[in-house]
Amino acid sequence: MRGLASSSRKSGTVRKALVMCLVVGVSLFNATVAGAEDIHVIATGALQGAMKAIKPAYERKTGNRLLIVYGPSFGASPESIPERLKAGEPMDVTVVSEDALKSLMTDSRFDPASKRVVAISRIGVAVPAGKARPDISTVDAFRAALLAAPRFAYSQGASGVYISGTLLDRLGIAAQVKPKAVVAAGKELVGDLLARGEADIGMQQVSELKVTPGVEFLGPLPEEIQKVTSFAGAVASQSRHRAKARAFLTFLASPEARPLLEASGLENAKPSGERR
Repeated sequence: MRGLASSSRKSGTVRKALVMCLVVGVSLFNATVAGAEDIHVIATGALQGAMKAIKPAYERKTGNRLLIVYGPSFGASPESIPERLKAGEPMDVTVVSEDALKSLMTDSRFDPASKRVVAISRIGVAVPAGKARPDISTVDAFRAALLAAPRFAYSQGASGVYISGTLLDRLGIAAQVKPKAVVAAGKELVGDLLARGEADIGMQQVSELKVTPGVEFLGPLPEEIQKVTSFAGAVASQSRHRAKARAFLTFLASPEARPLLEASGLENAKPSGERR
C-alpha cells in the first residue's frame, strides 16, 4: 500500500510538472503571437522575385507577417507606387528606386533617417521563349535588334523611364521605334507581354525578367548604355510599427538576405547609389 501511495504521489508530481510546462509554453507562445505584427509593404516589382524567398525567411525569423503589394516606381497608373500612396493605401514601409524615393520624401511622408539602400539592378533584355535570340552583345548589335523587331516592350517603372526618355534618343532611333513600342502598364511585367506574344523583344530590370516564365533572358544591356538603379527603402512617418518596419529594411540589407536577392538577379547595394 505504501508503495502504491508513493507511486501515486510521484505520478501526481509528474502530472503537475507537465501541466506547468504546458502553461509556460502556452504563455510564451501567446506572448510571441501578441508581439507579432502585420507589416504593410509597398514595393517595386523589381523585388517581386526575391520576395518569394525573403518573405517566408523573414516571417519565420520574426513572427511578423509581410503584406506586400507591388507596382512601378513611377507612372500614373493606379498600381504605381506614387498613386498608391496618394490613394492612402496602408503602408509601414516602401522599397522603390532611389530616385523615386527622393521625390516621395519631399512631403514628410517618410522618415529620412530610416532610408536604406538594399539592392541595385541592371536593365536586361529578353525575348519570348522559343523565338530567335538576337545578338545584343554590343551597342550596334542591340540597336539593330530593336530596329528589326516588329514590337518591343518596356515598363512604366525606372527602367522604362530611362529607355523611353534617354536610351532611344542616345541610340538615335527614337523616331523609328517609338511607334512600335508596347508599354507594360502598372504592375504588369514586360515578361508577361513577351510570354503572351504581344512583343518580340523587351527590356526591364534583370530581376523582373529572370523570374517570369515563358521568356528567354538574353543578358544585360551593353555596359556603355546600361542604367544601374539603386533600390532603397524608408519607413512611413505615420507607421504604427516603425521599429519593426525599420528592422525589415535591416533584414533586407543583411548578409542573410543577400543570396536571396542575388538569386533573383539583383546585386549587392553600392553606397554610391544610381549610376549609368
